[in-house]
Amino acid sequence: MPVFSPVLTRREFLLLTLISLVLLPRLQCAGWRKQPPGIDIFVSGQSNRLTQKVFTTDGKECKFPFRFGGVIYHHCISMNSHKAWCSLTHNFDRDQKWGFCSSQAQLFNGFLPPHRGPSLCRQKPCLNGGVCVTAAHLNSFDCVCPDGFTGALCEKKKCYEPLHLKYYDIGDSWGRIYLRSVELCTCLSGGVSCERARYTVCFRNRCENNGVCRMIEATGEEVCGCISGYNGQYCNINPEEQCYRDSGSQYRGVANVTVSGSSCLPWNSDLLFSELTVETVESATHRGLGEHAFCRNPDQDKLPWCYTMTGRAVSWEYCNIKPCSKPVSGHRSPTVAPRPFHSPTKTPSCGKRQEKRISRGRILGGTSALPGAHPWMAALYIADEFCAGTLVSSCWIVSAAHCFLSNPLNSQIRVVLGQHSFNDTGPNTRTFAVQDYILYPQYTQFEPTLNDIALVKLKKVERRCALKTPFIRPICLPGRDVTFPDHSGCKISGWGHMHEKADSYSNLMEGVVNIIPFDQCSSPDVYGSDVRSGMLCAGR
Repeated sequence: MPVFSPVLTRREFLLLTLISLVLLPRLQCAGWRKQPPGIDIFVSGQSNRLTQKVFTTDGKECKFPFRFGGVIYHHCISMNSHKAWCSLTHNFDRDQKWGFCSSQAQLFNGFLPPHRGPSLCRQKPCLNGGVCVTAAHLNSFDCVCPDGFTGALCEKKKCYEPLHLKYYDIGDSWGRIYLRSVELCTCLSGGVSCERARYTVCFRNRCENNGVCRMIEATGEEVCGCISGYNGQYCNINPEEQCYRDSGSQYRGVANVTVSGSSCLPWNSDLLFSELTVETVESATHRGLGEHAFCRNPDQDKLPWCYTMTGRAVSWEYCNIKPCSKPVSGHRSPTVAPRPFHSPTKTPSCGKRQEKRISRGRILGGTSALPGAHPWMAALYIADEFCAGTLVSSCWIVSAAHCFLSNPLNSQIRVVLGQHSFNDTGPNTRTFAVQDYILYPQYTQFEPTLNDIALVKLKKVERRCALKTPFIRPICLPGRDVTFPDHSGCKISGWGHMHEKADSYSNLMEGVVNIIPFDQCSSPDVYGSDVRSGMLCAGR
């Protein structure tokens, strides 16, 4: 039985020169409106009364918000499909369950501007500190609830378990060890109800920091009893830890806010898929991960970090935690005799990226890239036009010659490195003027697919060009003897348009394409004589 995907099934081939595939990956992607995550509800125009849910044509309920291509959607969408569709779970990337929306569902196609008319949020419908966000279509809004509250209007209070440092929804049950008694608790509308439970000793003790483990017979749940100073499901959280040492890989505190003030997503969030989570990281609990949203460093980065929502895309940031001050010692270090100098093997500094995702196979249509995943990408703003390029050394960018057909002045060109969102110069970006640009001598606008290469030289700032950071780093150039076998996968990235009618750009996108055999790509029914020697053909 064929498996349908809402991505269009028409085979598309991407014709690329060798330099374009390796150095100038360009992915066409859609522009998305920024909007924080929340629970999608439909209301009447006269009050905040809940009026309807959204169902598919076969009667199944749409789940909002849902993740598709690393981006969060709150409405039925028509992207890459001729009909509006929605996900049947909160994570389409993971579960691949979907359905066509019924004709009564209001459509959000991903390209509508934000509603600027009378805002339903002026009525302040969200309770208990919830944030109201007007949806893209009329007569609808979202309530983004703070910790401790839930419901369409944030009207329901959750139950807080101090031993686990987490909130539970109404109806949830959990086990705990309280005052040496094993209990089974339930969150009710009026509060928490706990009763003593029969238990046995765990077959294997997964509790850390000298915690004891018990298994509740009625549910099979294993619970930990923690010694003083530790909390959490596995006794691996230290609420008193206020700073991090070294790289913070052993930090087990409760900080949950990033340097920009964003709140962290839980490490078991239903909106995560290919990211580093409780399910994907080996020995996750020993690395500090769990059913919480506290800052951690499970991948040996330079300091603790967490996943966040930036606009409507899953992203990540370093956390707002101070390093622990080093103790001042009154003793002088002993003098050590100098050793013979041996020149160490130089490790290439190019091509390093922030790996905050694991390989999950290909996601049709590509996915929103995480910051630092492609640190060599350069955004070129040329007068009123936009192009992309690749940083190949501190002062040089490789781009496409057709971007400079209008012969712009150097003063009309601006290069932004470290950019993630289109036209957004955040804290990780650096902006440079251009000293010069050089087109390949044999390039001509009459054959724009041939020799479409340009070099752009950055103008130095304080006698330096681009400095290496986790978000800015040159790509590694391939050697002369490097070959690209047929059908091998190549990762591409870029800003642009995914939809032919789109008129705006987006976050940086990434995807994987396979190299297609030359004979197949140059056949008359594909590209024919347009494919020349020295070109690569890739697609899906």
